[in-house]
Amino acid sequence: MRHPRLVRPVLAALCCTLLLTWLPSCDSVDEFIEQAGDAVKDVGGFVKDAADEAKEHLPQDSPGTGGPTANRPPRPTGTITTGPSAMVASQVIDANGGTVRVDKPGEPLDGLELTVPAGAYSDTRQFNISHAPVNEHTFGQYFNPATPLVIVENGGEYSSEPMTMRIPVDIPPNHFAMAFYYDDEKGTLEGIPFSSIESDSITIVTSHFCTLLVSIINNTLLDDLLKTDIDSHFRPGIDDWQFPNYGTWSTPNGKCAGHALSELWYFCEQPDGVDRTLYGRYDRNGVAPATPELWQDDSLGIRLASRIQGLLGLNWSSTAVRLMRLLTTVSDELTFKAFAYTIQLTGEPQYVGISSSAGGAHAMVCYRVHHGNLYIADPNYPGNTERRIEFKDGALRPYNSAANAADIAAGNGQQYETIRYGAKTAFVDWKELGQRWQEFKSGNIGWDIFPQYQLLIGETKDQPVPLTDGFKSPSKKILLGGTALCPIGVKVYRDGTLFEPGADGMHELYDGDNLLGFEVYGDRNHDPQNRAWEYIDFVYVNVTYGDQECRGWVLESVTTRNAYLAEENEGWQDLTFTSSDGRFTGSGRYRLYHDVNRPGDDRFATTSSSGTWTALPQCIKADTPAAVQVQLSSSVVYDPMESYHWSPDFYLIITGPMAHEVAFSQNLNHVQPTAQQSEEAIIQIPAGTATWNTTEVIVRIGCPEGNIDYVYTYVWRG
Repeated sequence: MRHPRLVRPVLAALCCTLLLTWLPSCDSVDEFIEQAGDAVKDVGGFVKDAADEAKEHLPQDSPGTGGPTANRPPRPTGTITTGPSAMVASQVIDANGGTVRVDKPGEPLDGLELTVPAGAYSDTRQFNISHAPVNEHTFGQYFNPATPLVIVENGGEYSSEPMTMRIPVDIPPNHFAMAFYYDDEKGTLEGIPFSSIESDSITIVTSHFCTLLVSIINNTLLDDLLKTDIDSHFRPGIDDWQFPNYGTWSTPNGKCAGHALSELWYFCEQPDGVDRTLYGRYDRNGVAPATPELWQDDSLGIRLASRIQGLLGLNWSSTAVRLMRLLTTVSDELTFKAFAYTIQLTGEPQYVGISSSAGGAHAMVCYRVHHGNLYIADPNYPGNTERRIEFKDGALRPYNSAANAADIAAGNGQQYETIRYGAKTAFVDWKELGQRWQEFKSGNIGWDIFPQYQLLIGETKDQPVPLTDGFKSPSKKILLGGTALCPIGVKVYRDGTLFEPGADGMHELYDGDNLLGFEVYGDRNHDPQNRAWEYIDFVYVNVTYGDQECRGWVLESVTTRNAYLAEENEGWQDLTFTSSDGRFTGSGRYRLYHDVNRPGDDRFATTSSSGTWTALPQCIKADTPAAVQVQLSSSVVYDPMESYHWSPDFYLIITGPMAHEVAFSQNLNHVQPTAQQSEEAIIQIPAGTATWNTTEVIVRIGCPEGNIDYVYTYVWRG
């Protein structure tokens, strides 16, 4: 699909015409503006309702903690032991910028210069520079500190413009040098981009400072490393997004940096658990069944990448060009070694920035250095493991790609001659990426940068009404569209394919349920003569018509069995266990030590647990996956004592005719006093027969205070 190019950017907040689009013609909408206005006098209320309903289809309790995993070796960690620190420079820098210099002859940082450009910060900042001698480290033979630990304190916030710092360091002939951030809490290193390396200094480029130092390595040793396989174990098709880099409303020229940075963040931070993989995990926003052939319905990931792209500024190309200008003096050989050395020491993939002399820039991930090649995860080619940048005869060969996947599809790829090392957090606030991830998980990502809209349905052109999930249509043939504070258009899908209207522009519904997918676009130009349609969202809405009798497995009853409640006694106190269809809670206080002569020395353990599972479907069609979100959390708090000899058990299991069962079992102790698990179970039942027409799905729950089974009995009505 080719997305129209942006001609004249218009922010969503500036759109002012209320417009209803009835498919299939976008040009036929003007006559309906008045009716649409009447139908949506309170757009804000409708949009809020639509957002709340949409969240029912979003991954608030997604299968993020389940799904595929990849076994990878642990990433390198270590410690750096230092002597006492000493401040060597302190200066106030205002919004006009300035330079902090260390003028301390005899000090190891004498000659250090930190340059803050005008506009880097909007307020006045105090810059303090200290250093501490490195006594020893445990990062291995390839890490050789050549400077003290450098501590730069300025409030910690990221600057709006890149800053540079020239660090004095003695770099012997035939050696390579590179600066690294050091995180003493995590015990990790992280490379920092540089604009020059001289025999007596290295100049780094960054938007934030913390604790850092310079390491050197003999080129002979590094060349030997380059003959091996330097691998972060990141892989396209496993660790990148599954959707391509098309433009959106907020990022019409593409969101490549948003792809690359969110992929790096997910790989490094592992928010869904150790070795969980990203590719396909949030296909269709994590709701089963997956739709790998329809990337457009991965709307939350698309919006997340767009939102993160925006962290680099509204004009990504200009931001990238400013960064590239600071890095252009770095040779290809030093760039190639920077990727190799950093991946070797950190075990993490790295950000790649590329630019073209013809104009334009692009962002990617470098995850491996092998046989003279940088292995690339390109957002324009999701899942493609064949992308490479070759290093030959001291130069990186030009790389062919484009600003976005639409240009690739149109045959408008271009050569990028400048390829530079971008590291990981040097230019983007890593903590803010984590905040955006939480918005992604809650289903709220992008509501502040994309236009709000309302889907509409009607029997005739002059009677549109808001379309919400579960809408019961009185007519078999309907009109579908949408409205917003700017011109919008929608594509409608049913059963994973385009749901085309008839010659009369009407869509004909099935009897019963119709799960419709709406791909929503907005016209950024706001110009009927020169449309610039850009992606806004994708949402599923179920519309029912006529006979809703289930043709498949019908939930006939929900019963319980194997119920047990623990009895209180002197040692087991304050026991509670409650359950209902869909949830349970338990808590209790258990005596672990008792001396009849010294009752005041009694020691107790207090437990607490809860579990939930979403409602099982009333109707399950044969061989059709049905998702149930399952969650279990538990904790135990021990009174202080010399030894702990009680380990309580908690479980929540869903079993039966399943494509994917969930069996949570949590055994707690003083070493692991808490546990929390969340996963998606998939019910999938084949067609019944005359002799097999009843089956059960069972949810088993238990904790020290009690246990019970919930039995969901389904009968075949095929």
